[in-house]
Amino acid sequence: MSNQIHKLKGLLRKTKFTSMLMGCPYPAYRWNRAVKHIIHKLGAEARILDLGSGTDRRSPNVITLEIEANSNVDIIGDGHHLPFHDNVFDAIINEAVLEHVLEPKQVVAEIHRVLKPGGYVCAAVPFLQGFHASPHDYQRYTVPGFNHLFAAFMKIEGGACAGPTASLHWIFREYVGLVFSFGNLLAAKIISLIIGWLTFPLILIDYILMINKHSHILASAVYFVGRKEETTKELSDQK
Repeated sequence: MSNQIHKLKGLLRKTKFTSMLMGCPYPAYRWNRAVKHIIHKLGAEARILDLGSGTDRRSPNVITLEIEANSNVDIIGDGHHLPFHDNVFDAIINEAVLEHVLEPKQVVAEIHRVLKPGGYVCAAVPFLQGFHASPHDYQRYTVPGFNHLFAAFMKIEGGACAGPTASLHWIFREYVGLVFSFGNLLAAKIISLIIGWLTFPLILIDYILMINKHSHILASAVYFVGRKEETTKELSDQK
């Protein structure tokens, strides 16, 4: 059954519209704002990698990398062993990927390796979300835990990026699907999506709750924006 669901997800990811139907698009305005700011700040000539890009391309100059082919993928590769030389990218974007990798520390080390000194990393992961294998699902992160994962970088900003209502909504719709599916996983996912879309307006509450500085304790997802520090030698070379 899990193989059937994975194949169905693969088919739905073929287009942007059908990909959207796979799940409710929880708002993450802080994350989206931060990523757009970095892309705009660096300009059209910057080398930017979207590591785990899915079916979207954020900007014409963004290089997309995924573990399998789709219409918008430039490079097929594995984040544990990035197929690039050291110090080549001005920024790397990594959204909803690290929960799916077996060795997140190794992936972050690879991000650090291929970033130029002074380059930016933008990463986001779930905190309170249901299991969603794609094809695997290994871990979740608190804000302090995610900061620690990126300890090699100088932090610029971070915190909750999808709020407490999104957490509650995800768990509620999955719960209803589980109760009324009678053990059929595919039925559970279908029911979950139907319930999710019917109750989706409740998510608007998060625009208020996210003002609370403690919203991260029940956040659906968290994010980190940081910079690879320049070494003393690199700084002296610039003078």
